[in-house]
Order: sequence, then C-alpha cells, then structure tokens
Amino acid sequence: MHNIEMKYDLSRSLRYTKCRTEQISANDSQQSQHLPRNVTNIVLIGATGDLAKRYLWQGFFSLFIKESNERSTVRVYPTARESVESGQKKIDDILKASLKCSESKTLNWCLEKKKVFVDQSVKEYHRLKNDQDFISLCQIMGDDIAAGERERGLIFYLSVPPFAYPQIAKRIDSFCRRAEDKHGWIRIVLEKPFGSDLASAQELARSLSNYFDEKEIYRIDHYLGKTGVAQILEFRYSNRNLYKDLWNSDHIERVEIVLKEKNDCEGRTSFYDHYGVIRDVMQNHMTELLTLVAMELPDSLNDRISIMQNKVRLLKEIKAMDRWSGVIGQYKDYNMHYGQENKKDDNSNTPTFAAVSMFINNARWDGVPFILVSGKQLDERTAYVRIVFKDNVHKVQSGASYDNNCDIRQLVFNIQGEKLTKPGILLSGFLPKPKSFNPLSSVAITKDQLFGCSANSFNAFIFNKSADAYTTLISAVYHEQKNLFVGMEDLISSWKVWSYFLDTLKRELPRQYDQKSLDVLNFVTSGERLEFSSNNDDGSCDANRICKSNEPPANYYKQEKFRNSDLVTGTKSQVIRTLANKIIGHALREVSAKGVFHLALSGGTSPVMLYETLAFIAKEFPWHHSHVWLVDERCVPLNNQESNFYLIYKKLLQHVPISPFNFHPMHVMLKGGLCAQSDEGAENYEAELSRSLSNNQLDFVVLGLGSDGHTASLFPHESALNEKEKFVTLSESGQDSAVKKRMTTTFGLLNKAKSVAVLALGDQKKDIVKTISSVNVDVWNYPVTGLNPENGELTWFIDNVALDSH
Repeated sequence: MHNIEMKYDLSRSLRYTKCRTEQISANDSQQSQHLPRNVTNIVLIGATGDLAKRYLWQGFFSLFIKESNERSTVRVYPTARESVESGQKKIDDILKASLKCSESKTLNWCLEKKKVFVDQSVKEYHRLKNDQDFISLCQIMGDDIAAGERERGLIFYLSVPPFAYPQIAKRIDSFCRRAEDKHGWIRIVLEKPFGSDLASAQELARSLSNYFDEKEIYRIDHYLGKTGVAQILEFRYSNRNLYKDLWNSDHIERVEIVLKEKNDCEGRTSFYDHYGVIRDVMQNHMTELLTLVAMELPDSLNDRISIMQNKVRLLKEIKAMDRWSGVIGQYKDYNMHYGQENKKDDNSNTPTFAAVSMFINNARWDGVPFILVSGKQLDERTAYVRIVFKDNVHKVQSGASYDNNCDIRQLVFNIQGEKLTKPGILLSGFLPKPKSFNPLSSVAITKDQLFGCSANSFNAFIFNKSADAYTTLISAVYHEQKNLFVGMEDLISSWKVWSYFLDTLKRELPRQYDQKSLDVLNFVTSGERLEFSSNNDDGSCDANRICKSNEPPANYYKQEKFRNSDLVTGTKSQVIRTLANKIIGHALREVSAKGVFHLALSGGTSPVMLYETLAFIAKEFPWHHSHVWLVDERCVPLNNQESNFYLIYKKLLQHVPISPFNFHPMHVMLKGGLCAQSDEGAENYEAELSRSLSNNQLDFVVLGLGSDGHTASLFPHESALNEKEKFVTLSESGQDSAVKKRMTTTFGLLNKAKSVAVLALGDQKKDIVKTISSVNVDVWNYPVTGLNPENGELTWFIDNVALDSH
C-alpha cells in the first residue's frame, strides 16, 4: 500500500510539472508578442563601390541570416553620390551577382533567405551628397520603424575615401542621432587608410572626435577578421602553460611576418603613389600581427580593454627605426601603368616591396628581430607569421634526431597562401604539441617542402571552417566586439613607430626587380641593420630568402682617383656605408693606439645620411673614447634649426652613448652676443682644441662640398682663405643665405688632420664636381681645392649621380 501511494504521488507530481511548464511557455510566448522587435538600421555609404561588391554585401547578408528572427532584424540602406535611377540599377545588379549561397546541403534554405533579405531588408537606394539628403534619409529610417518595432541602433559603414570622413561624420552627428531614444546607439565604421603619416592620422582622429566618441568609432583592419589571424592570440592563450617559458629572447631567434602578392598595382597607381607598400600593409596589417605575437597575454580573451591596453603598451616599446632598418624595391613595370592611367608622372619611386627589421625594447624580446617582408609581383601569394626558435639542444647521441632531420625549429601561423590554402598552424616536431582548440583539427600535409623542412617534420593543425574577414568584422560591429578593431591610441602609437622611418626613405631609390629576378631582393641582417645582400646567392640565405651575416657585406664601390687623391664612388648608400666603415676603422685604431679618437664634423644636407648610419651602428663605435668637434658653425643659437650643432645632435649625438663632456659645440653664444668679436669665441675654441689635441692634429675630418666650391665655412673670395696663423676664425657666407655670419676652422687646422673626407652627393653637386675635376682651378675661386693634408690622407666620397658616372 505504501508503494502504491508513492507511485500515485510521483505520477501526480509529473503531471503537475508538465502542466506548469506548458503554462509558463504559453505565458512567455504571449509576453514576447507584446515586446517590440529590435531593428538595427545599417547605412552603407559607397554601396556601389568595388569593396561593397566584393565583400560588404555578402557580409550584410550573412549578418541578416544570423541575426534576423522574431525578436530582431537588420535593414540595409544602400547609398552613394550618384543619381537615384543609376544607383538603384547598380544595386539591383550587385545583389544578383554578389550574394552567394555555396553549401549544397543548405542551398534551398539559403536561397529563400536571400529572397527575403533582398525583398524586405535591403531598402531603396538613396543618393547622399548634401545636408538635405542626410536629413531625408535619417527621417525615412525613423518612419520605417513600424508599430511593434524599436530602433536598436544605427550603423553607418563608410566605404569611401578617408578625406570624406570628417564631412560625413559631421552630417551624421547633426542629422541622424536619435535624441528621443535613450536606448539606441550609433556606430560609424571606417576603412583604412587612417592617415598617411603621424600628423595626418592625428588630424583625422581630432576631426572625428568632434562628432563621435571613441567607443562609437570602428576602424577596420580586415586582417583582424581573418581566421588565421585570430588563431595567434587563441593559440598563445590556450597553450600559455606549455609555451610561457619558450616565448622570449632566450629561445626565439627571430620572428618573420610575411605578406607576399603575385598581382601588380595596375589600375591602383594613383592610390599606391600616395601610400606605397609600407603604408598599405606594414603600418597596419603587419604591425597588428606583430602585436598579437609579442604583446603580453590578458587574463581573459574576453577582456577587450586589457587586450587593447597590452597592445598599446607593446607598440610604445618598439624601438625607433631609422634609415638602416629596412630596404625597398619596385617592380620594373610599375611606371608603365602611368600611360594606361593617363598619369603625368611616369618616373615614380613608389616602393612596391619592403623588408624591415624591428626590435622591441623590453625584457621578453630584447635583441629579437621582427622581420617584416611584403611586396607586389612576387613569386607567390601568401601570408604567415613564422617564429624561428634557437637550437639550444646538444645531441649527445651521434645522429640523434628530434625533428625528422630538420634543423629549423619553428612555429608557423599560416594565414593564407597557395602552398597551404587553409589557415592553420605548423609546428616542428620537437616543440610541445599544443592543446587542440575548436575549430582546429590535426591533419597530414602532403607538400614535400615547407619553410625549409620536409612536410613530415611538422605537426599540422588547420581550421575546418573559416569565415570571410568582412563577415566576421561586420558581425563584430553589430555585437560591439571592439577588440577586433583599431583603436585611436594604438593607431597613433603605430604611426609613431613608422613615420620617421618613412621620412628617411623619401630620397631613396628602390631596387628594381621582376618575377624573374627576385634574387636581387635577398637581404642580410647584421645586428639591428637590414640591407640588400652584396651577393645574390652567397649560401647564407635560407629557403625563405632571409639571410644572416655576422659581418657587414662587401662594398660595391669603385676606387679611383679624383684631383690626384683617392675617390670612392658608387650609389649614395654604398658611398655612405664605405665612409662610415672608414671612420669606424680609424676610430678603433686610434683608441687602441692612444685611448682617444678626435672626429670633426660638418653641417649641411650631405652628411645627414652618414650621421644616421653612425647612430645606427653605435655598438661598433668606441663612443666612450671619442670626442666630436665642429668644423664650422652658423652664428645662431645652438638650439636653432639652422645650427650645425643642432643637426648633428638630432641626427647622431642624442642616439649614441657619448658623454656630453666629449662633444664640443663652437663658441658662437657667449656674453657679448652671437659671434661677438669681443667674446673671442673663435680664440676660445682654438684654445680648447689645442688643449685636447696632440700636435693640433684631428684624427678624422668630414667635410661637405658647396655648389660654389666652399667647404666648412670657407667661402670664395673671403679673407678667411688667407688665414695663416689661426686655426679658428670668423667668416661670412658668400651665398644667398639667411645666416651670413659664421665661425670656421681654417686650412691651417684641416690640413694637419690624419684623414680628411669630402662628401658630395646628388644631382645638385654635378656642376661643381665637374668644374673642380680639372686640377687647374684655384683656391680663391674654389676653396675646397685648398685641402692638401700635410702628412695625412684626403679621400673624395662622390656618388654616381654627382660624378655623372654610370
């Protein structure tokens, strides 16, 4: 009886539970019918453009499929600047061609969704050219919100050139914000480029901040939406316990970030001339990849604030780059596109290839080069991040192998490519096998050779499915996933890394190449320097054309005679590097022999590249034992941009470990004023030289060559040319110069030096070089010809352009 009662009670309880569940479900359903349906309105500005055709419309269709249901939907308003009739026809054609249903299993279902999207969610085309157009569109979007609906938010996607951003942002802010709806939000999506240098990026950020808060701005770098890029932080986080002790300079030799393309720039030279390969992909895509590899891990991958903060911190730790941090090239047919595009300038030096070495100034990455390589018209289309580990394992057993006879220990994040078509991860067999994470799966790869090793030496993991980058990012805008976008602070920090380096390349000629001569792009790294290798196949390059050398490459220059003295000529960079090596050699010898090296430097434009070179190779130079003097100075304050000392300090002295007591600006600023006779500044400087120099002899002097034949501040027809007693004197410029009064060393001091170098570079020096090449010119008209060291050497460093030599 007791058991029967228990059965009865249990049965009654189950019936009660079922009825109660049905009642709650019915109440929820009834209640949901009274809740408004959320509508997200999307305005696509530039809806008929190429980006919209190729990616954006498919991305919005995918968003509609995922997010449209009884409770929410999305509506897309196509807009552009063309007329309504023309624009609507283009939109109809684009929707027919651009919206894809690829999977056969769900084809019919997808086609039905496509019809609903086109018929119901894509609204009529609107022209957007002036204030009234914006007022009208935003009013229509409000009117389209039917009974039982509420506007969840507004997304404005600007698929237009960046110069249009501020004006469009102002109109959106003025006419489209819903002041009456406290719950709605507004977001504006921007495509790169976000400026072309630091100043323009800062100005664009300032302009947009007048109309939008930073939380409302979504700057798209489409690489951050790629499945293969997302895997980097995911891998590091999921395997942080396995790799935390390996992820540093003790174990990593270098990191390569490579993005190569086979296509050229035809049809895009107007854009490319303004940006070039560095601005196009390195400052943005590839720098973002670098941060994902090198930044400190957040406590959680969902902590987007921590991710952004760590990224910005890392960017601020990147060492400043200079002229010797990279090389540039241009494919040979680049300028042929101009005739087809009706361009006037058919002699552009726009780089279509670049290789750059970057270093991070923190304990984890001290001394590890991050090598970035990208270019057009190369041998393959590929993008990857390759981490090459040091070989710290000593194999006791003869013939022992830990990685299938491959000596390269590496981890590769494959993003896209021809050899490996799917994104995924490759690891050398000796590395810790990672914890699998969805949607990665282990696979066998069939290629014979990959990254210098046989394919079977890798553990390979690929993504089973990979979404299009724009589909991922459009969804991220919808869901407010800001960590997949470029914030203002990391944008500005990135430009601070790149702007100076870009400035140093303005006068550089890119190396010419084509797909049949890619060996000319081989480069070597030496310390923190990266440059083209002197030998296109010297046996020191690996399978990925990345080479390493412990010694500087051999010089290319020709050694000849000029005015009966030694001449070094070649390209500008060859001449400069040869002079830098010569100075270093003299410095090391003098310090070894007598413990000190005395170097005298000049101002002007010609030596700037030399000073940047000497600053770059500071580790090789005995700066602690060197004194730097000036051969001449303008009579201006030392912090004036016209000052020779200011130039030398900015380009060289502030970057090297030299004591302030060891550099000696000329005494142009004393009690009486600038170069006042009563101050006896020249006499004081001469006395300072005499106290420091043995036998009044400088070890090495670097001089320039003026277009009128002057050197130091010894100008034609000036009395300083006849000075026989003094080593330092006042003089005046004979040129049309803003600063006439000068202080200069004289031939009496210069000709006592152990070694004198005269540097002449560029087209502007052609005429004077040709003139003085005849021995029969006199010092009164051409002062540089007065250089004739008593017991030392005189060497002319003249590049091919100035020498008019080919």
